[in-house]
Amino acid sequence: MIKKMVIIFMGILLGQSVVAQQALPKGKMSFTAMTKPNNIIYNDSIYKGSTQFKQLFYRTGNPEIIQSFQKHQSNKITGQVLSFSGAIVLLIGINNLSGSNKSMGWTLIGSGFAASIAGGYFTLVGQNHLLTAVDLFNQQYKKSTVSLGLGAQSAGLIYKF
Repeated sequence: MIKKMVIIFMGILLGQSVVAQQALPKGKMSFTAMTKPNNIIYNDSIYKGSTQFKQLFYRTGNPEIIQSFQKHQSNKITGQVLSFSGAIVLLIGINNLSGSNKSMGWTLIGSGFAASIAGGYFTLVGQNHLLTAVDLFNQQYKKSTVSLGLGAQSAGLIYKF
């Protein structure tokens, strides 16, 4: 009974830190990591895929932003190739298990699994580079805004920078 109570209590604590939506700050670029395709939201527009990202980043002329985007592209392609080849090798290894050469089958299964994990790693590193490009973009095009805040019984000037 105590174990169940501890598990329920831990579940409640973990559940309170979960956030359902990502905040989209006004006037800044936001990166939403998805499996495919990645999305960038900027000025009420959604940019998907490398061709739209290229238009967005290359017009800045900033070599750091462009380099981060290029690193994202190379890591994404490497990750996809490794994941695909790992899946194929894994299937071939499973097929070889039913034959007489079981050691070769297990070797192929292990190497296919390792290639799939490496592909996932490269994909995550690529997303990190895209996030870096978005952060650099936001630093370069940082906008400050002034607005008037009104409350129930007060008014104030708000300066966001």
